[in-house]
Amino acid sequence: MHEKGKPIAVMVAVSLIGLVFAGSFLGALHHLEPHDVPVAVVAPEPAVGRLGAMMDQKAEGAFDLAAYGDEREARNALLEREVDAVFVPGQGGGQGSTLILAGANGKIEQAALSTAFHGVGQATGQPVTVEDVRPLPADDNNGVSAIFFVITTVIPAVILAVMLAVAVPKAGAVRRLALLAAGSVALGGVNSWVAAGLTGALAGAPLELWGLGSLLVFAVSSFAAGALRVAGPPALALTALVLIPIGVPASGGPIGPQFIPQWFAAIGDWLPVAAAIDAVRNTVYFDGNAIGSPLLVLAVWAVAGIALVLVPAKARQRDRGAAMEPAASS
Repeated sequence: MHEKGKPIAVMVAVSLIGLVFAGSFLGALHHLEPHDVPVAVVAPEPAVGRLGAMMDQKAEGAFDLAAYGDEREARNALLEREVDAVFVPGQGGGQGSTLILAGANGKIEQAALSTAFHGVGQATGQPVTVEDVRPLPADDNNGVSAIFFVITTVIPAVILAVMLAVAVPKAGAVRRLALLAAGSVALGGVNSWVAAGLTGALAGAPLELWGLGSLLVFAVSSFAAGALRVAGPPALALTALVLIPIGVPASGGPIGPQFIPQWFAAIGDWLPVAAAIDAVRNTVYFDGNAIGSPLLVLAVWAVAGIALVLVPAKARQRDRGAAMEPAASS
C-alpha cells in the first residue's frame, strides 16, 4: 500500500470498528422491553390463559405464563432457573396475591415484574405482595458484578494469547496449550480472589468461581491463540470483535437477555460472555442450578481453540497461501 494511503486505511478501519461497537451496543440496549419472561402461575390452565390475555393487552409477548398446580413446585422451578418469577393469585375474600421473584436476576427484570403484576393487582382488586427469595447481597446491590467479572476476565484472556505468541513465538502446539492452561488457572484465580475475597462482590462460592474463571480464560485464550496461529492478526481481530462488542450486548449486559431483541440474545447464547455470566450467576446465587448449558458453550469454545492450536504448520501455511493468491492475482 502506498504511504499516503495508509492513514486513510487506518481511518476507515477505525470507523468500521466504531460502527460495530456503536451498532451492537446501542442497537441492543437503546430500547428495553421484556420478551417472553417466564413466569409460573399457581392456578388452573383456564385462569392462567385469562391472566395472560389480560397482560398481553398491556404489553403483548412480554411474559410467558405457565400453569403450576402447586406453589412448592413453582418455587422450586424458580430456584432451579426454569422460570424467573412465581405468581400466586389471591383466593378471593380480600386475600391478596403474591409475586415471588429472585432479585439476583437483576433490578431491571425485578422492576418490570413488580410493575406488571402490581398492575394485575389493581385490575383485579387484589393487592400484590412481593417476596424476594434470592435478594442481591449488599456488596452487589445493583447486580452488575457477574457481568464485570466476566468482561474483566475475557479481555485479559485475549491479551494472554497475544502476549504468549510474542513471548514464545516458536513454541509447539502442546507447549502453547500448556502455557495457556497455566495462565488460565492463574488469571482465573486472581480475578476470583478479587471478586469473592477482596471486594466480596461475588462471595459464597470462591472455588467454584475460580474454576469458572479459569475455564472462561482458557476457552477465550485458546480460541484467540488458535485463530492467530491459523489465520494471523486479522482472525485475532475478528475474534476480539465477536467476543467484546458483539458478545457483551448480546448477553443483555446488566439488563438481561429477556430485554434485548431476541434474535440478538439467541446469538449471545452461543458466545462465551453470555454463557459465563449465566454460569457465574447460577453458581453464586442459585446453588449451581441450570449450569449445564453455559458450561457446554464454554467447553465448545475451548475444544475449538484446542483444535485450532493443533492445526499442523503445513496446513496453516497452505491455508494462508490460498488466501493470498486471489489478492496477488488481482
